[in-house]
Amino acid sequence: MNSSLVAWRSATGRLAALAGAVTMFLIQPPVDWWLLAWLAPLPWLWLVARSPAAAAAAPVSWKFLWLAGWLHWLATIHWLRLPHLATSIGWLLLSAYLACYLPLFLWLARRLVSRWGWPLVAAAPVAWMACEQLRGWLLGGFTFGRLGHTQWRWTELLQLADIAGAVGLSGVVMLVAAAVTGLVLQCLDAKDGSCVRSRRSVIWSLLAAASVLLAAVVYGRWRLATAPVPVGKPLDVLLVQGSIDTELKHDPTAVTDVTRHYDELTRAGLAGGPRPDLIVWPETMWRVGLLEIDPAEQLPESLIATMLGETGPDSPAMLTAAQQQARCRALLAAERLEPLATYARSYGSHWLVGVDKQRVTPRVAAGVENFNMAVLLDAEGQLVGEYAKMYPVLFGEYVPLADRFPWLYKLTPLPAGLTAGRQPLLATVAGRRLTATICYETALPRAIRSLVRQCRRADGGPDLIANLTNDGWFWGSSELDMHLTAAIFRAVEVRTPIVIAANTGFSASIDGCGRLLARGPRRATATLRAAVQPDGRPTLWLSWGSLLPGICVGIGVAVTLEAWVRRDSLRGVA
Repeated sequence: MNSSLVAWRSATGRLAALAGAVTMFLIQPPVDWWLLAWLAPLPWLWLVARSPAAAAAAPVSWKFLWLAGWLHWLATIHWLRLPHLATSIGWLLLSAYLACYLPLFLWLARRLVSRWGWPLVAAAPVAWMACEQLRGWLLGGFTFGRLGHTQWRWTELLQLADIAGAVGLSGVVMLVAAAVTGLVLQCLDAKDGSCVRSRRSVIWSLLAAASVLLAAVVYGRWRLATAPVPVGKPLDVLLVQGSIDTELKHDPTAVTDVTRHYDELTRAGLAGGPRPDLIVWPETMWRVGLLEIDPAEQLPESLIATMLGETGPDSPAMLTAAQQQARCRALLAAERLEPLATYARSYGSHWLVGVDKQRVTPRVAAGVENFNMAVLLDAEGQLVGEYAKMYPVLFGEYVPLADRFPWLYKLTPLPAGLTAGRQPLLATVAGRRLTATICYETALPRAIRSLVRQCRRADGGPDLIANLTNDGWFWGSSELDMHLTAAIFRAVEVRTPIVIAANTGFSASIDGCGRLLARGPRRATATLRAAVQPDGRPTLWLSWGSLLPGICVGIGVAVTLEAWVRRDSLRGVA
């Protein structure tokens, strides 16, 4: 083959890899050209669809494919560099990890086409879903930027998420893109023989894609038509969205300033109308942390004398040593909780608020456990329930093994790590069953599925999931859009309304069909009044979770094992 032709084909392949990186970026926020998603994978699919002879004659190395993927993810999650210099390093490393899925996708898809004899319309969506599901499982899971997320506005199609999750929608979009790729290549009728295919196979591919898309839309319309009829009074929720940019540094004025900021917004939202059933503040917007002391922790006598005094029923002389310890622990905890109770009484409603909590205990090497909490108080200021974040962010909120080796935190900008909670919040407000999540837990399908299953086993709920978020780290960037989109998919998967109180945005109200009923502004203040009606329909997603995407992962594993047994070279995957 002419060397200049080989060079041209190789250059064309590299250009296709880069073009795909660009088009796949354009369909995600901040550009958000969501309709382009049905065509955006075409450059990458062209690399899959090339004939084996053309691919072998002018391969694109996996290193170049990885580079294209790295550039794509650097642009897509550019917001990760904003919180701190250390997160800029994390941005580079996470993008490098996510970039590995592009050559993996192309290799799996080509293998299914060339070795297993699958048509492109089957191979491409299976390989893509396998890769998306893998990155949702590994290293704690990273689910932002999924192909299916681009379609959250198409409400009928969105309903498919209660069967196959967001990954299933990604598969549908990739299926259509694969069918269009076949049509484009047939129309081009490449004279060099690199994309030879029969007209009949193209027609069957288009029919298959159209049938799947039509079935998904028909299913979605049926699910929308059979949504529960509202019964009873909706839960009246006031969502308070402040706008305070967050930085990893100690600010001695933050306690007073943040509290005043949110209190003024709350009172403005309460003015001139009936009291809501529930007020929700975002994550950690109550800046004075709560305190709990393990009974195994022995408090010093000087502290006990200070707290109990020398006279009265609580004086040390009137109590045994064990009673002194217990009473001092209770007083120290109440001292931190009482300001919260005072504000709750002044609001006259149930109040769900984000706050840090420390638990002093000799059972861990650091001597203290830190929790990211959602605390629920009633109109009398009584503590009704609390929730500790169960899924802290890897390297963002904790460092592996640092619970045994606390010195590891000296290598990071984190002052300490979070301890994961163990139990969901189960509470009732105005006759509606409430549970809570914090921040990125709405980005984890398995976390929300597990939460709802636990609640339904315990009390038949929830009727509402309240998410408390602080996205002030990201300065109003496209991270806000991605975070909100994830919550929309979670609402459909578990058929449970979700309300979000988010610092700097986006606060939102989402019903069980994934419809965005209200949304706060970007990096600005707002109070949203949401009338929440329960949904509670059973879903296949709740029953089987990631079964369908997991089958795609299983196929990917089988393809890899078959290639390993054959000892085929993995170089030149495209």
